[in-house]
Amino acid sequence: MAHEFVVNLKEGIDIQQFFIVRQVEERLTRKGEPYLAMVLADKSGAIPCKVWSNVRQEFPGSFQTGDYVGVVGRVESYNGELQLNIKKIWTLEQILQVKKEAKDFDASLLHACTAYDRQQMWGELEDLVQEHLTGPLRDLVQRLMSDHAEAWQAAPAARHNHHAYFGGLLEHTWFVGRLAQQVAAFYPDINRELALAGAILHDIGKLKELAKPYSPEYTTVGQLLGHIVLGLEMIRQTATAIEFPDPELLLQLEHIIISHHGYQEFGSPTPPKTREALMVYFLDDLDAKLKMFEQHLKADTSERRFTAYHRLLQRELYKAIEEPGEPAEEQEMGDIN
Repeated sequence: MAHEFVVNLKEGIDIQQFFIVRQVEERLTRKGEPYLAMVLADKSGAIPCKVWSNVRQEFPGSFQTGDYVGVVGRVESYNGELQLNIKKIWTLEQILQVKKEAKDFDASLLHACTAYDRQQMWGELEDLVQEHLTGPLRDLVQRLMSDHAEAWQAAPAARHNHHAYFGGLLEHTWFVGRLAQQVAAFYPDINRELALAGAILHDIGKLKELAKPYSPEYTTVGQLLGHIVLGLEMIRQTATAIEFPDPELLLQLEHIIISHHGYQEFGSPTPPKTREALMVYFLDDLDAKLKMFEQHLKADTSERRFTAYHRLLQRELYKAIEEPGEPAEEQEMGDIN
């Protein structure tokens, strides 16, 4: 049976295929019956699903994030969002134990990955550092990039909200870094080197906050401390190792890191209090939000003008679908006699 990508799923479709487990959680219904709430994914996107108690009894097994699973189910709609109602489910290992092969399994269909060339993005970031940073800031950023190059080129930028795929952190850093270099040129009072260094390093703590780049999940230290604290710690340790000579400059860089979420309710211990910190906050938020727009628009395959409501963005998105017979370009109106 041909693989139906998540982005193409519609209500009423019956499927029999493989997915990768993004999230799994034991829950109870209102009647106290156990069930599994899961998020299954392929390289095009992710879809929530339920595995009810009767199905679990028939198909017992332990499911973990990162597992490959074969499922039989039906696509349904709940509160305006698609979900998968699972009728049968096995891990790939269970299938191989019984059938010795899984002829329809193709891991390349399941792993979401950045659409951009990772070597090119990394090279362009290295060029930005070499050409636009000097002195201790360049030494610090180069050292951190060198020490974490392999992990940085593979890591996701988030668990599920934006850039939550292999190479996502590099893609996000690449966009924010280039934006910072361009935007700072318009404001003479901005310290361009400080802004660029902060833009490149703002999410470095995610290298320790998240694990399993193909199926992102939080590490223990990531859950307990979060990427802002972890990033601050990584920068301070490296600054000490290279004997960073300017405590005031380092302090301002650290402020960019801890304030880049903008507000305390969003995880920053303090709001941005310098021009450079304010700029990095807005550019980080811009790139994350535009990626959310992109992902939500791609995932909505209905013919409506607007998408389903996006809970994090708190709005429906306009799709600008041309109506039948609507001209592609506006025509000049002739004289009416």
